[in-house]
Amino acid sequence: MESAVRESALWGVIGGLLFLVLAFGYRLAVGVDLSVLVVLLVGILVAVATTGLSYLVGRWLP
Repeated sequence: MESAVRESALWGVIGGLLFLVLAFGYRLAVGVDLSVLVVLLVGILVAVATTGLSYLVGRWLP
């Protein structure tokens, strides 16, 4: 696997996990009843978007 692909995948994992931590922290702090399934699906979407964007930006920047 290319190093650029590996780095982008790691940024995607970091982005997805960060979203999940923030969403569940918000759920605990405020007491809002967020659906766990919806939060997980949005977390996966954030991870995929972060992976793609970091790959594109990484190739664009020197």
